[in-house]
Amino acid sequence: MSAAKRKTVAIEPRGSLRYAAAAAYIGIAEGTLRNQHETLGIRSLEIGRIRCFRIEDLDDFLERKLLETERKQLRKKRRGRGESLVLGADFSFWLVIAALLLVVLVRLSFLTA
Repeated sequence: MSAAKRKTVAIEPRGSLRYAAAAAYIGIAEGTLRNQHETLGIRSLEIGRIRCFRIEDLDDFLERKLLETERKQLRKKRRGRGESLVLGADFSFWLVIAALLLVVLVRLSFLTA
């Protein structure tokens, strides 16, 4: 009887993983997944007393986390040492162009006077 019971408990729905395999799949500790799967927003299904995680839901979670990380990195983009926001490469280019135009205008005013 115990062998038959173990065999039925070991069967999982297709494309789903239990806690240990799901935690390894997404790269977190099994205890973290057990305690925080709802707060992390990972969908799961419960069959009797067994909780399973579909691979599609785990992939969705990883995709969400990747997008969150990319957004944070874009916001945290820092300037290098000695680099100014006002005098960046684009601003200094236009500053030089404006100075050259001013010089040309001064020369033209002397020629017409």
